[in-house]
Amino acid sequence: MAYIYDAFISYSHRDMDQAKWLQHRLENYRIPKGLCDRGERGSHLKVFRDQTDLAGVELQQALRSELDSAEYLIVVCSPASAVSHWVDDEISYFISQHDADHVIPFIVDGEPESEDPALECYPPMLRSIDEHHFLGANVQEIGKNKAFLKLLSILLDVRFNRLVDRDRQRRLRTGLITGGIAAAVVFTLTALLWRNADLTRENEAMSYDIYGAAILSIAQKDNIEPADVEFLRTSAEAGNKDAYFYLADCYRNGWGTGQDPEAAFRWFTAGAEAGDPKSMLGLAECYENASGTSLDYEKAFSWYLAAAEAGDMYGMLYTAIDYEDGIGTEKNETAAFEWYKKSAEAGYDLAMYNLTRCYSSGMGTEQDKRKAFEWMEKLAATGNSYGMYNLGLMYQEGYGTKEDPKLAYTWFRAAAFAGDADAMYRTGWCIENGYGTENEALDWYLLAEANGNEEASEAIARLTGN
Repeated sequence: MAYIYDAFISYSHRDMDQAKWLQHRLENYRIPKGLCDRGERGSHLKVFRDQTDLAGVELQQALRSELDSAEYLIVVCSPASAVSHWVDDEISYFISQHDADHVIPFIVDGEPESEDPALECYPPMLRSIDEHHFLGANVQEIGKNKAFLKLLSILLDVRFNRLVDRDRQRRLRTGLITGGIAAAVVFTLTALLWRNADLTRENEAMSYDIYGAAILSIAQKDNIEPADVEFLRTSAEAGNKDAYFYLADCYRNGWGTGQDPEAAFRWFTAGAEAGDPKSMLGLAECYENASGTSLDYEKAFSWYLAAAEAGDMYGMLYTAIDYEDGIGTEKNETAAFEWYKKSAEAGYDLAMYNLTRCYSSGMGTEQDKRKAFEWMEKLAATGNSYGMYNLGLMYQEGYGTKEDPKLAYTWFRAAAFAGDADAMYRTGWCIENGYGTENEALDWYLLAEANGNEEASEAIARLTGN
């Protein structure tokens, strides 16, 4: 059946803010090229929420039509929705026309199947389906962003950790204002600089080194004030190149001022043309997301490449990703491998992970299990949870090295303590089976389940008999 909507959101109006947030996140998520096969359905999800889409029509008749037209039903679960007969009716009708496996609970408050009626968050219809374990996400257990990604992984039929990895790459693209200047010295004289009434005249007269200190001090602040933005703007207009990127980032994020994508694009352009790699990355993202300008993947790629050629390890990674996926340029796996390698050698952990993939699969280079293992070792040494987990797998499977149960368990355990749910499950499995250790398994399985691992429930039932 060709569905009109990817999902229908059912919710109590007491949870309207949560439902609005969820609809906005789902509809504004751009599905990366090559992530999954959606045929002609496009790069954005289409989501139905009655408050948004049913103004001026007869409610019940229209609702049934829209429920029929949705592939999945997302139920915003809370004590309020548990007692809402409207939500329960929507679930009941949807299951009568679809499969129960296409119902996804999104828990925002309370507990499913709780012994305390005041905490129960599942509507009666969900509780009535015997022995059915719904795949869903719990905001209270794994946080709002990870719960969203877990929901997205179900809708797109994509592995959860793959989405988490891509989300981390996206966040690193937009979080450069803190990452690039973490070691900068904060100078105490800055308060005297940006509060001067005649900033333009002062900016022309004073040393750019002093203004550079003030700009770096602003970049270190947790809360950017309007006076800080005014200082950056005056400095940038006077030709201080150090101010271009930070002013653009303030406009992009609404720090100390209203969000202004066009102004952000303008100042990123000025910084990029002046040779600043951070501004090149910001400008590439503007073109990639049509923020302040029109969508242009080719220009986005050209600026990622410019940043890479300027020696920026982030630019190297994004250039490699575009070469691998053929975004804004012709697909070139050899070039992707070379840029992954350069970024990895510069110390970027995500590039190390992708370089390991290249050596493992032979993408852009000859397959080399030993080199894959060596780079996974380097990634694990940075404290990266994916690296530690995958290094444990390599030791367990003898991939690129000899099988070593003790080291496999050691790295699974390290990744588990770093918060990786799959590693928590593997740690529990090692303990249960005496693989490299002899300790209790149940606690690890419980922790893995609480952090979103779907296999852990079976292991818990096996150990407890429940």
